[in-house]
Amino acid sequence: MKYCLIITLFLGLFFLLGADFVAHAPLPEEETAPIKTLIIDPGHGGKDPGALGARYYEKDLALQISLKLKEMLNENMPSIKVVMTREDDTFVELYRRGEIALENNGDFFISIHCNGLKNKSKFGTETYVLGINEGQETYERVIAENESILFEENYRDMYGNFEPSSPEAYIFFRLLKNVFRQESTRLADKVQANYDSQGRHGRGVKQAPFVVLYHSGMPAILTEVGFITNYEEETYLASDSGQLAISASIMEAIREYNTEF
Repeated sequence: MKYCLIITLFLGLFFLLGADFVAHAPLPEEETAPIKTLIIDPGHGGKDPGALGARYYEKDLALQISLKLKEMLNENMPSIKVVMTREDDTFVELYRRGEIALENNGDFFISIHCNGLKNKSKFGTETYVLGINEGQETYERVIAENESILFEENYRDMYGNFEPSSPEAYIFFRLLKNVFRQESTRLADKVQANYDSQGRHGRGVKQAPFVVLYHSGMPAILTEVGFITNYEEETYLASDSGQLAISASIMEAIREYNTEF
């Protein structure tokens, strides 16, 4: 009887500890998943407002969406370490965002932005990888994003003779071979597909010479979650439901990307 009691206690302890181990042990796909540390980069910030809508600044909406994405990932994909380049209304230089990514051994860099054009009828989502599209539509938005460097002190010391508004300055990017393009495009495709599944108007995956992607030094995308200059879409981007849907689309794309390997 005494031995039966000991065996019963031992088995009970084994199953209790075993269950706890199973609950906390990483799944095999988590160990081999390509994204273990994700860098989330809310565009602009501080003295750099980004695009201006009728009621909101790009910097504020990009931060709100980024924080929701971080919270959603922490809750649903806790095996991924999330690092933010900013978590408040702080100005962070473009080169510094890349440094943060590299210092934290990031596996992927996602920069979150709101689109803006003088043509207020434009709407929809688009996601970029580093590069140049031949015959690409106006560089208006590319220049606007890269002009963030003009808010930096001594920006010429950090970026040489690069002038965001000069077409000649982008010749360098035509010669650049982006070694991370395949991985970047794979996630960009998934992000756009998940936006589409939410009923958003997709404008596709594109290439653009964004300085922040160049400085990240890893697979990277810049996603324009909608046009802040379109009144109806600005309303969606500022709403809690819209921000949650956008965050869920990006998270699901990350999940799909990680489970492919």
